[in-house]
Amino acid sequence: MKIFCLKLFVVLFLMFFVSCDYILKEKKDRQNTDMILTDGGKTVIGEEDEFGCAYSAGYRWSVLKNDCIRIFEHGFRLNPITLESGSQEENELEDNDVSCFVIIGKNKKEAEIFLPNQQKSIVLEQKNMQGLYSNEGWELDTRQDLILKQTGQIKFTAAKTIELMLINPDQVMESEEEL
Repeated sequence: MKIFCLKLFVVLFLMFFVSCDYILKEKKDRQNTDMILTDGGKTVIGEEDEFGCAYSAGYRWSVLKNDCIRIFEHGFRLNPITLESGSQEENELEDNDVSCFVIIGKNKKEAEIFLPNQQKSIVLEQKNMQGLYSNEGWELDTRQDLILKQTGQIKFTAAKTIELMLINPDQVMESEEEL
């Protein structure tokens, strides 16, 4: 019986140290991963692109701005024209997953497009007509409304603005003098 208890004690003792070693190593590995908090949540440092832009936090390298930017804060949103009402892609519009974004250069001679699910942007140059930009089979028309075509077919158009109406004021006014 003593031998059985001794063997059981040794086995339990070894299991305890092995499990503690595993837990401590896992904790140590998590501590070595540097994380930063952003508006988009937590971003692991080291997941940046070659320019140092944290793609998982919504940052992309802009050639025109020569900086890491959040395209949904700086660019004009263009939505795909092939979305059907109620489709999964329509629900992803709010997450910027299916939209294209456009930035027009300060001199208005160049435009930069950021296509969905592509890390690198495409710089379009103004050609013969003012408001028409093209490169690599893509053509952006800014004369009336933002329209982006690929090899002559419309792929993206400007996102429609939704005007919200205020039904009730947030604060109750006590007298007409406050109006």
